[in-house]
Amino acid sequence: MILTAMAASAADFTLGIYGNANMDDTIDEQDIAYVQDVIHGTKPATNLSDANHDGTIDEKDIDQIKQIIDGTEKKLVVQDDAGDAIAIDMPVASAITGDRSHAEAMRAIKATDRIIAVTKGIEDQSVFFPELSKLPSVASEYGKDPDWEAILNLKPTIYITQYADDKKQLPRIQVVLLKLWEPSGFEERIVKLGYIFDRRDEAIQYIKWHNDTIESIKDRIEGQSEKSQPRILLASVYADGIHVHTNRSGGGQIPDIIGVKILGGDLIGSHPLLDSEWVIKQNPEVILLLDVPDSVKKGYNTSDTSEMAAYRNDFMNNTIFKKLDAVKNKRVYVLDGKSMTYSGSYILSIAYMAKLFYPEVFRDFDPRVEHQEYLKLQGLDYNLKENGIFVYPPIEGK
Repeated sequence: MILTAMAASAADFTLGIYGNANMDDTIDEQDIAYVQDVIHGTKPATNLSDANHDGTIDEKDIDQIKQIIDGTEKKLVVQDDAGDAIAIDMPVASAITGDRSHAEAMRAIKATDRIIAVTKGIEDQSVFFPELSKLPSVASEYGKDPDWEAILNLKPTIYITQYADDKKQLPRIQVVLLKLWEPSGFEERIVKLGYIFDRRDEAIQYIKWHNDTIESIKDRIEGQSEKSQPRILLASVYADGIHVHTNRSGGGQIPDIIGVKILGGDLIGSHPLLDSEWVIKQNPEVILLLDVPDSVKKGYNTSDTSEMAAYRNDFMNNTIFKKLDAVKNKRVYVLDGKSMTYSGSYILSIAYMAKLFYPEVFRDFDPRVEHQEYLKLQGLDYNLKENGIFVYPPIEGK
């Protein structure tokens, strides 16, 4: 019933699984009909018509589609973010997640029972990943510097990564590249995971909550005129200075989802070094600091705001910024990007950003409600009113 409702809603993505012959968001009876038409010469073949990926479109492809619909397929051929066709042995017995974003997505669709190893970014987050953090770690944070020998010895069915180079090092393992840190294409990747791990209904339920939450926020903002939007700068302080987030950065993509434009969105690169003359000329009304250093206590592991406060004060006391409207009006905020930007939890950034950018419009809106719902989807018993620090200054409740 859930899958049928999803198809009826006509989601605006093409599910990259071979067998999705009509190029919509699911695999169903319509794909069987489409392949039959291709065989009879009444419709053109699409990129995904060859369901078993053997180079020929015939009755065997119809059999493959029927098996996918029934969940009895022995192989599932998916198109990953590298554009490669990956033939996955089904059902998937085990998986290694190469990044927090993959583990978070799998937990949301109730598929963590397949995970047999993780990365240091998960190992170090025992509060947010109480069970997964106990598993072996085979790479550094974000899946960098993998231990190839350890991965090969564990013999997972699939290794999910965000780096194309990993494929060259793991020739005997089915390596699937999925950029789940990226908001663009997020829905399709989640539904794809639902098919890979036989958690299709759970994936659709997750996406429905995700989309409903975003739409409810967008609806409020769309009622505002462009003139009422504050001038917003997203920035990060790195070792070599302060950098601007553009529309090509993961964090920079988030405001656009709800129709909010950021200063410097069209600058070259994803995190160009901030030019002091440029930022003074732009005179942002709101500054949001992302990518807070690991040395600053924040997130699920602490409730102490002192280090976030000191980090913010250092920025505001910079002589370059003292005359900016954002600093004068104390509209400089620090967001824990690691907890809620570079994974499916980017939806939490949307909720907090909406409150920070439009405090009057969202006067009766508490982003912690959406945050708590997300944690429930993640299967976590964590009270946000008593624990954690994700934005500074803290956002008051309703």
